[in-house]
Amino acid sequence: MEYLPAPKLFIDKDGQWYADGVLMTRMDIVKFFASHLRKESDNQYYIVWQNEWYPVEVEDAPFYVKSVTEQNGQPMILLYDGRELPLPQGNMIIKNNIPYISLIWPADTKLSRAAYNELCRNAIERNGQYFINYGGVEWPVIDLNI
Repeated sequence: MEYLPAPKLFIDKDGQWYADGVLMTRMDIVKFFASHLRKESDNQYYIVWQNEWYPVEVEDAPFYVKSVTEQNGQPMILLYDGRELPLPQGNMIIKNNIPYISLIWPADTKLSRAAYNELCRNAIERNGQYFINYGGVEWPVIDLNI
């Protein structure tokens, strides 16, 4: 049996997945791929499945937050791939005026403008440092642009 070559996979700056240059619209497949994504080194990403490694080119960050909601006082993020997760603990990093959080690896998740605006509704300032605060839990905002 002859196997077909794997398609060239690409994640753009807005979290959209492409296979051989074509936008992937089957969100169940995008979710499957995203949940099997692994990082080998700086900007070297792979889908690992059944002991096979498939390279994925990532333009900016492999994950993208479309929106943020609140459930029982807990901020929840909705990823482009359809997964809904609690906002992970840790810093919110601002690089080149773009906000990122760390889901699995440092600064691996880019926030959409809408998601960032929603989080900033809960921003507080203390001694020149900004935090996102939900129910007493804080996420420091680290601005690397300064």
